[in-house]
Amino acid sequence: MRKLVLIGGGGHCKSVIDTVKRLHLYDEVVVTDPHFPSCREILDIRIVGGDEMLSKLKNAGFHEAFITVGSIKNTQLRESLHRKACDLGFIIPNIIDPSACVSEYTVMEKGIFIGKNAIVNADARIHEMAIINTGAIIEHECVIGKYSHIAVGAVLCGGVSIGNHSLVGAGTTIIQGIKVGSHSLIGAGSTVLCDVENKQLVKGLVK
Repeated sequence: MRKLVLIGGGGHCKSVIDTVKRLHLYDEVVVTDPHFPSCREILDIRIVGGDEMLSKLKNAGFHEAFITVGSIKNTQLRESLHRKACDLGFIIPNIIDPSACVSEYTVMEKGIFIGKNAIVNADARIHEMAIINTGAIIEHECVIGKYSHIAVGAVLCGGVSIGNHSLVGAGTTIIQGIKVGSHSLIGAGSTVLCDVENKQLVKGLVK
């Protein structure tokens, strides 16, 4: 039997649960969330307690865990939960919606979520714990850094590189060959025509 723990019960968790149900890979799925017991269920999936339950769940045969805390406000929390799960010995899978189109020539590390109708093209490289959200397009030879989040409907043209812990906002377009540094945020609906350094907040027409 395959058993999966989802760590974090917010909005991103709902997207992941919907994909997990469509995949039909797991015999049992539960959620841990610090708001338990005020919240006991999310989309028909039991919330069994807070993160203190993780070691007990591991001993109970839940060998896989997936971080379902989003990264809009804080990618550091995703990293700390990921490290905790790894330290406890959990396997961290990739969860890819069946409607996503991912090239067989894409290189992916672990802990990645790829949402509905997303496209990841040939020779792209997706590093650990990245989120490629609903309808995002990652073109050929793009690189997405670890813990980075490509939000809904963003378009990365060929050869774009995104550093670690960065967020590309919903509906953003980044033209070919652009490099975005680590810990940077591209505001929703932006058009990026030039490189963006580390730890920058940019929005609108970036040139």
